[in-house]
Amino acid sequence: MKTLNKPAPLELSKTQLEALQHPLADFKKYTHSPGFRADLETRRSQVQYFQHEFARKLPDLTESDLLDMYSRLWASRMFTNKLYRVQQIIAANGFDKVKNSLTGLWDTSQPVGQRYDVFSKNISHLGPAAVTEVLTYVQPSHCGIWNKQARAALEALGLDNFVSPTKYRITGAEYELFNRLLASLAVEIEKLGLKDVDLLMVDFFLYNVAQAAPAEEETTVIKAGHHEVQDMIEAIGSMLGFDTDTEVLIAHGAKVDVVWRARIGNLGAVTYVFEVQMGGSIDGLILNLQKAKSSPTVQKVIAVSDDDQLQKIEHETEGLQAEFRNSLAFWKISDVQQVSQSLQGAMEIINRLGLVPAKT
Repeated sequence: MKTLNKPAPLELSKTQLEALQHPLADFKKYTHSPGFRADLETRRSQVQYFQHEFARKLPDLTESDLLDMYSRLWASRMFTNKLYRVQQIIAANGFDKVKNSLTGLWDTSQPVGQRYDVFSKNISHLGPAAVTEVLTYVQPSHCGIWNKQARAALEALGLDNFVSPTKYRITGAEYELFNRLLASLAVEIEKLGLKDVDLLMVDFFLYNVAQAAPAEEETTVIKAGHHEVQDMIEAIGSMLGFDTDTEVLIAHGAKVDVVWRARIGNLGAVTYVFEVQMGGSIDGLILNLQKAKSSPTVQKVIAVSDDDQLQKIEHETEGLQAEFRNSLAFWKISDVQQVSQSLQGAMEIINRLGLVPAKT
């Protein structure tokens, strides 16, 4: 099998190189800490598992193998019921299609951007953070992780002129450009005296930068798009213990962005419906929510948008039946972001307690 060249580093400006010096100095201090040694062990363990253990399982993949792989991803931490999530992935795509698409991700003879594009096009319920994380473990010298922390770090470092950190879903070409940017950062990190600096090591650096960003900037550093808000709402529901899904046909003619489902005491099965409005027809959104409310299990329908849009939606629903208006709620996107960040922070703290034994 042929070996493709590593991504060629991009040329950084003098201003960008100067802006890197303080974060790099902080990272150098971190490399002398027990936490860094633990991160190195985590890196070794993850790469070993994805490159060898899971790769050997791919030809005869089982649902249990898929659950084990998914549970190891950092991107899966926001989903509390990982078995349910894996079953969603299988139901939405078909097991054979998931297996064949994963096999494509492990084919290192093909360009990284092409593998990313093909998988993202064919498989739903696995977003860019999860897909790029898999690629990073499979090929850490070629691939990096495109997630919220990396995007926030690029913004903080002034490295937003190559790939826009406001983008949640990037293309394969943009992913390859991002990897070239990470290769540039790897060169600078090596100047600290570190050896074997791959793009997974660069991810640790970007995570440190994102964590060091002032708390008051965390909710504004990234402008969320429709798909990102949709995925945040789904993840919030999962962290709260609901069964969640996206793009659901909840009633005749009503396909909604996100649903949360639960069985609550004497109420039986209850469903909460969310529609994200980023422009488009307000009348269409209201009609869709009315159709969704016709489903007997739907207790609440929630419109998600910015202040201006929510005020318009509220105004347009004033003359509608009280039963519908009483079931309608409004959720600002900025509040969705705040809840998502707070819950993820809480989950990270709980995960550090080690209540669930780490896989090795």
